[in-house]
Amino acid sequence: MGTSANNTGGTGGGWTTFKRNATFFAQRGGQARLAKTLGGFVAAMGGAAGATAAASAGTQTGQSLGSFLAASTGPQGLVGGLEAVGLESLVGQDRFAVLSELLNVLGGSGSAVEQQAARDALLDVLDDLLPEGDEAALDAVQLDEAGIRDALCRYLAALVYNLAIPVIEVRLEALQDQALIQSRDRELRDYIDALVRLKMQNVSVLTVDWKSTEGQAFVQGVLQAVYEQLEAGA
Repeated sequence: MGTSANNTGGTGGGWTTFKRNATFFAQRGGQARLAKTLGGFVAAMGGAAGATAAASAGTQTGQSLGSFLAASTGPQGLVGGLEAVGLESLVGQDRFAVLSELLNVLGGSGSAVEQQAARDALLDVLDDLLPEGDEAALDAVQLDEAGIRDALCRYLAALVYNLAIPVIEVRLEALQDQALIQSRDRELRDYIDALVRLKMQNVSVLTVDWKSTEGQAFVQGVLQAVYEQLEAGA
């Protein structure tokens, strides 16, 4: 499930409500309890603005990912993306080397909890994006706007999930029922993914200048919209 289970959140106030709602969701499930749980997380973070600000590492990583994806639309495919982020030397190297270096360059060091949440979300996307096999041609993977939007949706959904899951994960593990844990976890992931895709459905990702403040504002705007929707469900 999560990637930062040692981060069990704060105490008192909104954190108490969040933890209580997480317990109710873990025990009983259901979309209403799920919405209250995620809304409680946002409230505990100081509202949508606070949750968005706390995800600054994820915003930076999302901006870097957007730049890489947008450069992977031409005839060179992912080779063009590697060149755009200064990693053209990786062309011809094995898949693990490409994945590891991309993760480091786009995702940073990953030492803090928020950075690790962003790195793990990035890893999920890159692992799906890179072709299997060491001999696979990177230029064969050529993205269009739909592909870029899908990758960004998956990244942002995983980021929101990773940041919220530590407290919820503790409650899920207490169930001691692996099938039920997986079912609740899938509910969470699907709910967040659907919400992110709703906020991204009418945006143009090819016209964004990902390397400028426009790219930063784009990622922040989507996160803010998602967190506002979650906060409203508390």
